[in-house]
Amino acid sequence: MAALRELRIARANLAAAQQASRFDEAAVKDAMAEVRTATTNLQATMQDYLFTALKNVKAKPAAGS
Repeated sequence: MAALRELRIARANLAAAQQASRFDEAAVKDAMAEVRTATTNLQATMQDYLFTALKNVKAKPAAGS
């Protein structure tokens, strides 16, 4: 899943920025923003999947109806 891969990459970039021998405030802030964006994208993707599943379940008649 691309959204999860993007989040993992963003987290790795943040870890690298935090561990750099020379602290670069802008790089850390940018990496944090990338993690927030990737987290939001992953959450939206998962909610889309959930919405589709709910729609499919609700569209089918209940057993015994």
